[in-house]
Amino acid sequence: MKAHKCSNTYVAGAIIAFVIIVMACCVGFYSTSIIDTHEHIESIKKIPILLKADDEHKISTTILLPTPTETLTLNGDKSFTNYRENTDEIFKIVEAYPRRFIPFCTVNPLESDALQYVKHCIERGGKGLKLYNGHSYYYDIFDIPLDSPRMAPIYAFAEKNKIPVLYHINITKYIDELERVLQNYPELVVSVPHYMVSSINLDQVAYLLDKYPNLYTDVSFGSLEYMAAGFRRISKNPKKYEDFINTYSSRILFGTDMVLSDSEAKNFAFMNNTIECYKSLLEKRNFECDLVASYYKDRLNENELCYSQCKPIEGEFCKSLKKKIDVNKKRYLEVIELNGLHLHPVVLEQIYKNNPLRFLNANS
Repeated sequence: MKAHKCSNTYVAGAIIAFVIIVMACCVGFYSTSIIDTHEHIESIKKIPILLKADDEHKISTTILLPTPTETLTLNGDKSFTNYRENTDEIFKIVEAYPRRFIPFCTVNPLESDALQYVKHCIERGGKGLKLYNGHSYYYDIFDIPLDSPRMAPIYAFAEKNKIPVLYHINITKYIDELERVLQNYPELVVSVPHYMVSSINLDQVAYLLDKYPNLYTDVSFGSLEYMAAGFRRISKNPKKYEDFINTYSSRILFGTDMVLSDSEAKNFAFMNNTIECYKSLLEKRNFECDLVASYYKDRLNENELCYSQCKPIEGEFCKSLKKKIDVNKKRYLEVIELNGLHLHPVVLEQIYKNNPLRFLNANS
């Protein structure tokens, strides 16, 4: 008997639906747009290529964090300069592209008008606060603990006005100070990025997330050196990190932290590859990341070049250099192909969109 045309259509539709479900379960298929909660940019000049990279990867919205010159240029100066000028640049970007970017504010807590400046920035349209004094580099510059009385008016203002805070804090060093802040301001909503700068010690991160319900973290690692080390660490034990993210799926934010200075190296290829690597880490079972592989390959090549010129070859320096070659060769081989987390689409939607929206609204 000849099959009815409608029956064939129904069967075909069922097969397509089944394929979509399989894709969702097996290759990290998701339909949502993405909010990048962690980005720095030096000037509006880089916006066209950032938008191109974002569009390639379904990033609809990006939080821009005001940034001092020392972070943008890595010039090594022991100072915290030009952050207000960069804030002005960010507001210029937001004015030109209001649907694509969200401005945050920052401040030097040592300045006499610190609180007034924060209030003015929020009145101007800032949607959150980025603080740097928990970063080991700037901790020495500001020379105050996180729970210093100087910080109290800023925390109180952010808590009272439901202003989310992105706070770079190395919890290995400053966990006690952070806890005092969170205890003194229990309604303050804070994201401590980069797995709280402690991806090597997830138990400590889990302890804080368990204890403080208004605390978040993000999946970025920062500079290429830390990104390479973080990806390699996760790849060696993906189940551990998959379990962690699944357990705290409502507290993890997506972020890239590419620090887009005006340097020619921060081009479209860099942006596109960085975003692709972070998404692949979350979505895929196995993947390649040229940025990470190239980083270790470059270190290996540098060591091998030095060793080829090393004399005396039996000397201690040459021997130590040979050990570095062996270490970097091992690391390079480990990252040619990386293991990813292959997160469920529901978890991806939380990380990519739902959690960032809740963070931006300060859990209100």
